[in-house]
Amino acid sequence: MTQSSFLYGAGYYPMMHSREEWEHDLQLMHEAGIKLIRTAEIFNSWDRIEPEPGQYDFDFLDAFFDRCHAYGMKILLGTGTCSPPFWLTKEYPDVNLLSSSGKQYPNNVSYTWACPDHTGFRREAERYIQVLVNRYKDHPALGYYQIHNEISMPFMPVDGSDVALYCYCEHSVKAFQSWLKNKYVTLDALNHAYRWGATNTVHTTWEEIQPPKVKCTGWSSVTRWMDWRLFWMENLVNFIGWQHELIKTLDTEHPTTANIFFLKSQDPLGVLTALDQFEMSKVVDIIGYDLYPGSGDKLETTPEFASMFLDMARSTVRPLNRDYWLMETESGPINGWLLGPSRNVKGFDIERNITEAIAHDAKMTLFQGWREWEFQPLHWGAIVDLKGNPTSRTPSANWVGEHVNAKGAEIMDLTTGKGKVAILMSKENAIVANGVDQEAFLVKALRGAYRVLWEQQFNIDFVTPELVKSGYANDYQAILMPFMTVIDQPLSTALARYVEQGGLLVGSARCGMLGRNGWYNTDIPCHDLQSVFGIHAFDAYANVKPIVSFKGHNYPGHWHKEEITPLAEDVEVLGRFIDDSPAITLNQYGQGQALYFGTHADVAHLEDNSRLMWDVLRYVFEKNAIQPTLHLDYVNRKDKEIDGHWLTLKPEATRDADYGVVMVTNYVREDFTSFFIGGKKTVRFSLAVEKAVERITDYLSGEEVPFTQSAEKVAFEKTVSKNKVMILKVTFSGGKHD
Repeated sequence: MTQSSFLYGAGYYPMMHSREEWEHDLQLMHEAGIKLIRTAEIFNSWDRIEPEPGQYDFDFLDAFFDRCHAYGMKILLGTGTCSPPFWLTKEYPDVNLLSSSGKQYPNNVSYTWACPDHTGFRREAERYIQVLVNRYKDHPALGYYQIHNEISMPFMPVDGSDVALYCYCEHSVKAFQSWLKNKYVTLDALNHAYRWGATNTVHTTWEEIQPPKVKCTGWSSVTRWMDWRLFWMENLVNFIGWQHELIKTLDTEHPTTANIFFLKSQDPLGVLTALDQFEMSKVVDIIGYDLYPGSGDKLETTPEFASMFLDMARSTVRPLNRDYWLMETESGPINGWLLGPSRNVKGFDIERNITEAIAHDAKMTLFQGWREWEFQPLHWGAIVDLKGNPTSRTPSANWVGEHVNAKGAEIMDLTTGKGKVAILMSKENAIVANGVDQEAFLVKALRGAYRVLWEQQFNIDFVTPELVKSGYANDYQAILMPFMTVIDQPLSTALARYVEQGGLLVGSARCGMLGRNGWYNTDIPCHDLQSVFGIHAFDAYANVKPIVSFKGHNYPGHWHKEEITPLAEDVEVLGRFIDDSPAITLNQYGQGQALYFGTHADVAHLEDNSRLMWDVLRYVFEKNAIQPTLHLDYVNRKDKEIDGHWLTLKPEATRDADYGVVMVTNYVREDFTSFFIGGKKTVRFSLAVEKAVERITDYLSGEEVPFTQSAEKVAFEKTVSKNKVMILKVTFSGGKHD
């Protein structure tokens, strides 16, 4: 099945409501333009369908499939492996995930409690999936399969405030031992990698190796911790890939998807929950992501959150030339149990969030709940109320449905394209930072670097070491490496090649401090990067706030002050610490340049309101002709309240006209009432395009937008209204796009 149009969906669970209510709810969903319904992934799933071994109850699901087909709706059907039936734990008492403290994960708390390495679970899951697929693969309402749900180790704490480590059952330990044998081949190689003088263990058999039960902060081996987390990331990817391949042996027509929930506060980079979204994207047809910007009130505290999340999501599929879906989006008041919600999500939130997703290349969006569930008083939001009646959000859901269904084929043809700048992040770097309890600092560095680029209105991609080594990243004009402490020799060589061919590489304090196995590198920056940056960083002062002078202005740095020695006379010192020692350097290397900060200017941007990184990057970017394609200018700018995006037609799209689309959303802090005067703001747009523009029209109002065009840019003004999205169509002269 080929997706020809943008999909607009909602979650709905028929067993929660009477069949008479189905008709009412389906009618309202139909009127809202809902084309896809997700069901049986967690609720009304395997546990309800097969409450006893071999005893199935498909009657409700059969009837629901038929009613959805009558309304022209497709179903996204869950495989149910995240919600096994209770009899599984009676049949296999050791099937529950086992924590590092020897406690089994309770199967009546949350989903994903069965160990994916357990042979009994695999056998029963395979049998159930075969029954499920064979029953519905020929039903005309079937659209797609969802594998599992929010695949990961459990991300909710059940014993204390921290996320526990899983799984230490004998099945997982054996799988880990096999993984180690495949990686190291010999015990001598493993013992060399795991040596740790204070508590050294020399293993004499593979079978005696046990996974670490404490982090590196307990003076445990960093290498062993890295292996344990890398094993589980790969293990979960294989578990999803196994289900995908199983489904494909039975049904080659209907695509598979799996949804991922990352940047979650308990485990933002997926280290404890074992998430590798770049690899997970490779083993299903369409990867999906769950986004809740209102949970924890992120829109107020971290206004860049939604954009950063969606850029990360898009970055996982761009190298694969695939699409991604927004599998769950907020549909109403969110989170907080009795004292909630975190955010009283309104209709304008829905309009903004979905527009933002489309502006970041999402090709499907799905409300987690069309109708909230009375049995779970958590505030998970819904488009209609508990009785199924319309709410203040329903008109906005209808508005979105009207527009995305009218322009669904066009949305499929639009893309943001590959960004000009990228941020390098690696699972190894995240694993080490987590293991030494410094992951929060890494997250701040990533956010700070992203925030600077976001404020400067760049389209931002995220890349991995694998993408750098493969050459995929070579055409980025700039790559930033926030708190990138783990860099091995192959990555260092690949980064040097990137700079040599004309790229701009940006590093910061402690760059490449660690390498293979998570051990020290002997130099900072490490390996080839010492020549690339043209400096040597020796000692560093920590837990300080150094003052950095740049272009006659003083700025606060953050945490580290490195002692930097330029290795050649032509290394340019752009900024100095207050003691006149080098703080920021710029080195020409081959056709490119390398910019180095001897402190953490990215974190300072967030923590200290320092414009150091903002001003330095703007200066260096201008020297290297690195500029965003779309620029928005307006007065009284504070937290980049207005967000603009530029999308163009995909190269393979065939259209009667050649055009691009500007999408504009806005995020205004509730306590910042002076930004929109009278609810409006005049914005000056600058679009750097080489093609001649024929006309600009407001997609929502149909009005023509006056513009001027020079050799370098197209300029125009438009009034942006508070809590309203704006979509502008820019049509180029020359006719057909092919």
